[in-house]
Amino acid sequence: MMMKFVLYVCLFVLSSTIIEGKLGNRNENYNVCLTENNVSDDDMFSITDILENKHTQSENQEKLKKNGCVLQCLLQKEGVMQEAEYDEEKIRSSFTKKTNVKPGEEMFEALNNCINETKNLTEKCEKSLALTECVIKAEERIFNIHKLKHKEHEDENKSEK
Repeated sequence: MMMKFVLYVCLFVLSSTIIEGKLGNRNENYNVCLTENNVSDDDMFSITDILENKHTQSENQEKLKKNGCVLQCLLQKEGVMQEAEYDEEKIRSSFTKKTNVKPGEEMFEALNNCINETKNLTEKCEKSLALTECVIKAEERIFNIHKLKHKEHEDENKSEK
């Protein structure tokens, strides 16, 4: 299940294929977007930074903006965002195509919630980082709920024996 969780993050949010990886670094346009935004790989947050809210502890607002701008560049090159506007249908379609998550499934509903929570933000870099953060944290919550349910089920089976 953890690999599926990471896969969703990787494929949709254009993040790394490993939890410690930098946001977006497995995308074919990663280096292009770093260069276009004058950002180094060292400036990019990891998925762990997002999950542990280390990115919000950053005293450097410029680093937050840099991460958001690189993510916006990646989303724009993916064709799901133009400047500060999402193409919501393209986001959903791309998400379904890359993850096989279908409408009605928890993760699809989480994506919709994240789109709705962030769509009114007007600054493109902030909006991109907020969407990415929302999706990553939603996937983590869903993963932990499933993990807990699986553990409870295992515990029930042990107590029945």
